[in-house]
Amino acid sequence: MELIWMIVVAVVIVYLIVSTVLFLFPTIIHRDHGNKVGSLKISAHRGGAGEFIENTMPAFNHSAQLGVDMLEIDVQETKDSVIVISHDNDMYRSTGQKGLISETLFNDLPPYSNHLFLQFDRVQCVSSQADYSFVKLDDLFEYHKEIVIHIDTKDGKPSLVNSVSELIVKHDRLKNTVWGNMSEAKNDLCYSVNPDITMFMSIRKVIFTYLMFYLGLIGFYPMKESVFDIPMPSSILEQFRDVLSGWQKILVHIAHFLMMNRLLFWHLRRRGIKVVVFVLNKEESFSAAEKYNVDGIMTDFPSRLIKYHNDKKENNGSDVGETSQILGKVEE
Repeated sequence: MELIWMIVVAVVIVYLIVSTVLFLFPTIIHRDHGNKVGSLKISAHRGGAGEFIENTMPAFNHSAQLGVDMLEIDVQETKDSVIVISHDNDMYRSTGQKGLISETLFNDLPPYSNHLFLQFDRVQCVSSQADYSFVKLDDLFEYHKEIVIHIDTKDGKPSLVNSVSELIVKHDRLKNTVWGNMSEAKNDLCYSVNPDITMFMSIRKVIFTYLMFYLGLIGFYPMKESVFDIPMPSSILEQFRDVLSGWQKILVHIAHFLMMNRLLFWHLRRRGIKVVVFVLNKEESFSAAEKYNVDGIMTDFPSRLIKYHNDKKENNGSDVGETSQILGKVEE
């Protein structure tokens, strides 16, 4: 019996040592993702859905002119196999007309409505821009060659995934495109079609990542994806505090405590995996997210996020200037 306990203790000690080493130095056994894409610091969700109508060229052009690092989009496939940018296959929410994109020819697609409610904010985007036609992914790649584009393949049909991959290769965008799907099976399809394109994690993979972390097994867990997209639960309270019950608020606080973990984020960065939080629209949320050292923030209001960063730089600059003046007076 004593021998058995000695073996158990020895196994536990070896496990703790190996687990700690792999947590600190994961690239001993895992591939270093090496920051395959550029900066993802400022990302325009659906092109910046709070400032121009989502997933339209005016939104993309506006965000690109602001200088965002990434455009986040969703894609669908028309009846005549054209890849267009749209969150929904059902057109009613975005256009006011009934029908599915998958059952409509590209030239027959109606224009977007000039007023849409935001999914992650309790406001409506209203714009007087004239051109709110559906955008081809091919055209977006052509007009915005350098900016990183984050693509959700939505229904993830093989024909759509193959077409998106072909467009990425055609426009030489392997180094500045992130793609994937919330479904693990559809994410696997993306990887099988083109493993050279940077991927974000599916919902299942994100959950398993947290599970492995809290079980102390994260160092053993393989990850082929290079971007870790997660919501920041505390932002839900900011938007919906008045409609959430007491228990719901408690659950949100617990989720925030478990999900926003600096130690996990540090480990992921050691692997070259970038952490991006979505969708934050207020300065309080921007500031809260930065405290966790995330790599990027997705927002419907890119101008707000850019202003936040610019104001922060100016304040830091003035702080440095004031410190220099004080030190100068002390030396005198």
